[in-house]
Amino acid sequence: MAALKGLILLCLLHLCVQSIQDDVNTAALANMIQYFDEHVQPTTKPDVQFAIAIFVPQSQCTDAQSDIRTVFSEQEANHVRTVLTNGQKCVLCTNSQNVIAARPVQKPQEHAEHILLYPLGSSPMDKLLEKTDQNSCIVFYSYNSPCVTKCIQSADNILDGLSNWKNKRKDAMNVFVFEKIWQKDAWRKDMAKDLLLIHDQVPLFRCNNTNGMECQNCVERNTRNVIPFCLPKKKSILLYFQKMLFSMIKHWRVNE
Repeated sequence: MAALKGLILLCLLHLCVQSIQDDVNTAALANMIQYFDEHVQPTTKPDVQFAIAIFVPQSQCTDAQSDIRTVFSEQEANHVRTVLTNGQKCVLCTNSQNVIAARPVQKPQEHAEHILLYPLGSSPMDKLLEKTDQNSCIVFYSYNSPCVTKCIQSADNILDGLSNWKNKRKDAMNVFVFEKIWQKDAWRKDMAKDLLLIHDQVPLFRCNNTNGMECQNCVERNTRNVIPFCLPKKKSILLYFQKMLFSMIKHWRVNE
């Protein structure tokens, strides 16, 4: 009997999480991510990695006609961009105090997502969560897909940080979004199972700007199937060795 009650509770929890995912409007999400690309992306070099989390009214995540500038102005976005371009992190650094953001650091090496989620209990994310209520929507955006080696499979992965976030907002709207597939993840055949580990904590979406910004839920409804849109395109082993060769030649020339 206890086992049956547990199964029913698990099913209800799954339906609740699924409902929250379905309420997210992918067009609204696309508008927000496009705005981040245009106004927050650091300018030090093209395609530089960064992560940003923002809490907004739920309508910003559910209404395709919503305007992110009403809760995160261009002036504020440009300020966050300047902070990131200067190699610093933003912890509620705008007048609205609804944004945290970071870039990776090299010494000691730490990924941008990890910087925002740790240390547990006093992280930038914890400070952001203190400002929110259950009627808000939190969007956590990473320009590149969370790298498998450090962000998911290592001792300092981000899963506990995501669990901390989820546990504080169990019935609220939470979204994890990535855009580009990180170059080292592009060759992984089993990336789907790693993305599911994130999805198990927070609904996972990908936005990609190929012919205009497009966003999709990475996991099919009522399944554990990760859609191709969120996975690397199949590449030949020949192309892989060509990339390695060009990289080695470039390295040799730089060090001549």
